[in-house]
Amino acid sequence: MGKYSFKSLMAAFAVAIFVWCISCCEVCNAREVTDRRSHAAAAVGDSTTRSSLWLWRGRWRIPHFPLPPFPFYRPWPYLPLPRWPYLPHPPPGPRHGPPKQIPPPTPMVDPTLRPPVSIPPVAEPTRSPPQAPIAKPTPPTSLTPSASPTPPAVPTPPDSPIAPPSLTPPAVPTPPIEPTPPTPPTPSVPNNSTTFNVLDFGANGNGNTDDTKAFQDAWAASCDVEASTMVVPANHVFLVGPISFVGEHCQENIILQLDGTVVAPTDPQVWGGEHWLHFDKLSRFTLQGSGTVDGRGSVWWRRSQSEDLNDDLLDVDNDADDGMDSKDADTQAKELSSMPRNKPTAMRFDHCLNVTFSGIKIQNSPNFHLTFDQCVGVLVRDMSISSPGDSPNTDGIHLGNSQDVTIHDATLACGDDCISIVSGCSNINIHDVHCGPGHGISIGSLGKGHSKACVRNITVEDVDLQGTTNGVRIKIGGSGSVYGVKFSNIRVSEVRWPIIIDQYYCDHETCTNQSSAVAVRGVTYEHISGTYTERPVDLACSDSVPCEDITLSAIDLRPSSQKPPSHDDGPFCWQTFGQLTTPISPPIDCVQIGRRSSNGIGSGQDSC
Repeated sequence: MGKYSFKSLMAAFAVAIFVWCISCCEVCNAREVTDRRSHAAAAVGDSTTRSSLWLWRGRWRIPHFPLPPFPFYRPWPYLPLPRWPYLPHPPPGPRHGPPKQIPPPTPMVDPTLRPPVSIPPVAEPTRSPPQAPIAKPTPPTSLTPSASPTPPAVPTPPDSPIAPPSLTPPAVPTPPIEPTPPTPPTPSVPNNSTTFNVLDFGANGNGNTDDTKAFQDAWAASCDVEASTMVVPANHVFLVGPISFVGEHCQENIILQLDGTVVAPTDPQVWGGEHWLHFDKLSRFTLQGSGTVDGRGSVWWRRSQSEDLNDDLLDVDNDADDGMDSKDADTQAKELSSMPRNKPTAMRFDHCLNVTFSGIKIQNSPNFHLTFDQCVGVLVRDMSISSPGDSPNTDGIHLGNSQDVTIHDATLACGDDCISIVSGCSNINIHDVHCGPGHGISIGSLGKGHSKACVRNITVEDVDLQGTTNGVRIKIGGSGSVYGVKFSNIRVSEVRWPIIIDQYYCDHETCTNQSSAVAVRGVTYEHISGTYTERPVDLACSDSVPCEDITLSAIDLRPSSQKPPSHDDGPFCWQTFGQLTTPISPPIDCVQIGRRSSNGIGSGQDSC
């Protein structure tokens, strides 16, 4: 029969008949279910249920749509995409009344038929406006399904034979609000700060209250933290008594940031030693800032000007005659009589390693202003020292038994040596320093009390000295040696003795003649210029230990305009051997060119 055989046509016809039968069964089934829902809804007044096209089959919702008659039946294209995955439908409620002719289903209110609580219910389709609400329905008290199969009684209005169920699903009971536990107190956080301000430790900073304890506590806190900073803030004046900042058990890299003013007490009862601010056994320590350290040493200077207390009191009486109030004179007299004999050093560093001192101003120290003893690796820069030129024994910077020290960009004004270098020092570099008033820059005094002194590798350059007693000086006695010293680019103005070597130095009124002395060798003076008021060069060396290898080069020293020409004293030399390099002004004929005949120097006194 052409392209298709008779058997194939019959088979196709049979399949079509089979599909048609199935379609009819589905339609009938759907209509029957719809009728059942309609009757049930009519009984309870639920119009939404009558129009529902959703069938309940087990755990899954299956949409039902009226199917067109054969041959136009195409089930899939006419169906909307199902929700995936299918979610369990809410259990049938009371509106799904039992259909006629079948056993009544379990009412929806029975908790045993509710789906598992763990699966959230799907929202119902939009419904018609609800009927009269149920009067005060009792909300469920627990999310857990009741174990009793008997549903709770639903109150029915008296005028209605059948109470219409609420179209709104029962509200999910709100779990009881648990009381909010009290917020626990915030645990104390350990202080991880590396900055310790003395004000936080009880310092007053008013200049009258003793702040020594606060400084001690702040230092103790800083000492335990590596790379910490102890702060002395600006715009405050702190009265601090004798105190020691000991770093034997401290961490390294501690900074003392001093921006305020620290003043010393004048009460004699607080003094018991020879230091005021003492720094001991520190490693990699920095003292910096823009602050001021004021020793208030005037009362000490007055006491030291005379060994006889009666002379001091007489001076006070004379001052009173000159206009000083008698009460003030009595006060000063009491202060002079009660002050200790040992004058304290303002700031002292002992046994320190790698110390930096920067930016601080020290003034009016009772004794030395700043000292370094048995220190290695010291840097002093951008600082100043200020005391009257007549303040006794107030050296600016004093170095003893220290190595690898650099001092630069410093302004020093005091009543004694601006910088003094004594025994045990080596590798000292000083440059860009202004000195005046004072006694200049000195190596010594050395060999004091016939002791042995050794100094080597000292460089002093680019220094200005104005109005000082001495320029660059070596003052020695005892035994030992000084060698490897260079003074370069020294500018002097109104200096009494610009160049001095004194192997007969004695700082007492009565001195005995001595033949032993510290050997002086390898000292160079170059590019030294300016004005002097008494003598340009004074080289007084020992007969037994003469000065050797002394070089003078490019010397240009002129008498001051204030010095009368008739009193001009020329250069003086004694037992000085070395060389001169022109130009030299004035001529220094007293230096013996070359070396002396014997190489033995003082029977080995120069050994160090």
